[in-house]
Amino acid sequence: MSEPFPTRAETLSTGALRPIAEGEASFLAAACAAIDPWRRLGFRPSALARYFDGSDPGLHRFALTLEGHVAGVLAVRWPWLRGPSIELLAVLPEFHRMGLGAAAVDWTAARAATAAKNLWTTVSDFNVGARLFWRRQGFAEIAPLPDLLAAGRAEMLMRRVLKT
Repeated sequence: MSEPFPTRAETLSTGALRPIAEGEASFLAAACAAIDPWRRLGFRPSALARYFDGSDPGLHRFALTLEGHVAGVLAVRWPWLRGPSIELLAVLPEFHRMGLGAAAVDWTAARAATAAKNLWTTVSDFNVGARLFWRRQGFAEIAPLPDLLAAGRAEMLMRRVLKT
């Protein structure tokens, strides 16, 4: 399969993305650990920092930026289940409602469509706002994945069909 996810900076319809720079993993990890769903699920900054900065050739991690400020993070797993999976998308609260999350999803879908029929993600069952966001991005809930990240909680597997 071809590699649809570049390792260079790219402009989005709103903002931009680029590989996470040295030192940014710790900042992004602390910021994510302080907000839901990661706060509610008990994620520690140190674990998120390892995720953002670790060695994993199947995981493509990007800092989302807006007007030169680090505004969030996007992590895409490729290959996955007949299409890539957005494993993590976080827009920091001060950058909410500016279109950055939707722009990151659109960018991912455009790249995924060159090589796959599906784009996947998961969202915590309790995260009502995120579930609505993903539905607005064209994703449909496929199945609950109980106890995937935390006992007594389910992650909802969601799919956006890219090609029919």
